[in-house]
Amino acid sequence: MDRKDKSCGQKVTGLQRLAGLLEVPSSSIANVTHMELEGNTQVRIENSGTILDYSPTEIRIKTGKIITQFTGRDLMLKSLSADAMEIHGFLTEIRFLL
Repeated sequence: MDRKDKSCGQKVTGLQRLAGLLEVPSSSIANVTHMELEGNTQVRIENSGTILDYSPTEIRIKTGKIITQFTGRDLMLKSLSADAMEIHGFLTEIRFLL
């Protein structure tokens, strides 16, 4: 059963409650995409999905139920593993496409 978080009125799922009890981020328990930006030149994506499009100006990745589109200049995948990837280059836009 989901409950509402009193501080912001959003639903709290069972996984989020468990993460709170264990004092770990909820993204580490659920299969949720996690992104970390370093300025506008690097992004690390954990629990990433399929690469749909790859060029020096645009990279599109299927992340869960949405597509994440990175636009910029000189974009490249610097590292790629089964569960994470890093994009380097000059990022000008990040879009989440439903």
